[in-house]
Amino acid sequence: MIPKPRSLRVLRNPIGLLILLAAFAAAAGCSNANTPGGGGVVVNHVDASGNSIPGWFTPTGGAHANSATMDYIANGGSSSCTECHGSDLGGGISRVSCFNTTGCHHDPIPNWNTAAVHGATAKLAPGSSGFASCQICHGNNFAGANTAPTCLNNAACHGDGVASPHARKPWLGSPYTHATTDPANAPVCFGCHADSPAGNPNNPHRPPTPAAAGTPPGCFNGTMCHNQPEVHPAGWVATSPAAQPHGDTAKMDGTVAGQGFPSCQTCHGNDFAGATVAPTCLNNATCHGAVASPHSPKPWRASAGSTYTHTTTVETGNAAVCAVCHFPGSPNNPPDHPATPAPDNTAPGCFNSTLCHGEAGAPHPLDNTWVTTSPAPQPHGNSAKAAPGATAGFAYCQDCHGTGTTPPANFGGGSAQSCYSCHLVSAPHAPAPWRTSAGSIYNHTSTNFANAPVCAQCHFPGSPNNPADHPPTPAPPGTDPGCFNGTLCHASPGS
Repeated sequence: MIPKPRSLRVLRNPIGLLILLAAFAAAAGCSNANTPGGGGVVVNHVDASGNSIPGWFTPTGGAHANSATMDYIANGGSSSCTECHGSDLGGGISRVSCFNTTGCHHDPIPNWNTAAVHGATAKLAPGSSGFASCQICHGNNFAGANTAPTCLNNAACHGDGVASPHARKPWLGSPYTHATTDPANAPVCFGCHADSPAGNPNNPHRPPTPAAAGTPPGCFNGTMCHNQPEVHPAGWVATSPAAQPHGDTAKMDGTVAGQGFPSCQTCHGNDFAGATVAPTCLNNATCHGAVASPHSPKPWRASAGSTYTHTTTVETGNAAVCAVCHFPGSPNNPPDHPATPAPDNTAPGCFNSTLCHGEAGAPHPLDNTWVTTSPAPQPHGNSAKAAPGATAGFAYCQDCHGTGTTPPANFGGGSAQSCYSCHLVSAPHAPAPWRTSAGSIYNHTSTNFANAPVCAQCHFPGSPNNPADHPPTPAPPGTDPGCFNGTLCHASPGS
C-alpha cells in the first residue's frame, strides 16, 4: 500500500491549510531577514522558512527593540513594523500582535510604571529605549495610539493637567529632573520646546544667541532652551582673590530660579555626583578639590574675609540641600552638633538644630539671654571683646555677621542679621563715645590687642573714625595693626 503524502493530509485539514497560507503570506509580505527598514536598519526577523532569526526577541529588549526604534527615527516617525504587524501593530498579516501581554515590552519589567524604572529608561539614548521608542506605541505626540494609552493628563502616569510626557513643572530638579536625559533625545524634545522668534511658552526663556534656522535640535546649541554661553559665562570658575561668580551664585537664595544649591543640582545631579550634561562636583580637582562635597575643603567655616566660607550662604532654599549630608549625627557634623537635635520632620534650617547649629548651641543663643541691656551682664559684648578664638573675638563675630565696611554688608553676612540694627551706629559697638559708657566701655578690649586687625578696618590713621591728631605719630606703612603702635588711635601705651 502506498502511503498518502503528508502534504495532502494537511490540505484536507482546513485549519492546517489556513496556517500554511498564513505562513506563505507572511513570508511573501515580509520578505526576508535581510530586508532593510528606514536608514538601512534591518527590521525583518523572518527567514525564508518563516522562522524568527535567533536573538531577535528577548523579554526585555533584544535586537528587535533597537531595530524598531532606529527604523522609526530614520523614517521620521513611522514604522516599517506595520508592514507585517498591521497599521495598529495588532497583528496584520503576521497575525502576531506587538502587544502580547505575556513577555512583550513592559510586561516582564517589575515596577515599570514607577518613575525610577520607566522614566529612567525613557531618558536613555535612543536604541532599545529613549523617547522615540515610547512614541512608536504612544504616538508621535504621546497622546496615545494603537493600544497604548496617552501620556498626557494621565493621573495614573504623568499627573493630571500635564500636557507633556514628563513630570510636572519645574522639571528642573529633585527628584524628576530632565538633566539626566541623554542629549540624543533632543529631536523629540524639540517637538514642544523649539525656539521661536515670537517666543515659545514651553521655554522659560529664549537662548541669548538663538541657533540659525535649520540647525539640528540639541540641548545646548540654541535650538531650544539652552546654549553654551548661557550655561555658565566666561570666568564662571575663578581662583581667589578673583571674583567668584560660581560660588557666590550657588550660595544665593535657593528659591530663586538660576541660583542657589538647587539650581546646581539641576545639571550636576541631586547628589552632585554628575549627570548626563554636567560633570561631578565631588573629588574634582578642577573645581572643588579632593573633597566628597560640593564645597571647598574643610574647614568651610573659614575665618572672616575668606572667599570660601559657608557663613555667606543664604539659608532660604539651600538648607534642605545641606541637610542631605549634614543632618545631626552624621559623620559630617561634630558629634555634639547640635547638642539637642530638632524633633523629627522639622524643616531643615541653619539654626534650628536640624543641621549643625541650634538656638542654644553654636554660634550663640538666639534669645535675650545673649543680648542684654546694661547694667545687666553682657555675654554678647564680653564674648566679642575677648581674646580671638574658636568662639570669641571680633573675627569670630565676622564669621556669620559679615566682613564688609559699609552697611548692610558689614556685620550682616550669611546670618542675615546686621549688627547695625542693634548698635545703632555704623560700627559693631556701642554708640560714640564708646570710651565713656560704663556698661559698654571699649577699654575692656584693651587687654586683647589681637582684636586690633578688625578695629583697623574702620579706625586707621586719617580715617573719619579717628580724631584728627590721633595718633600724633602714625606708624610706618605695613606695620601690623595694634592698639598702641600708631596704627590705630594711639601711639604708645602712655598716650
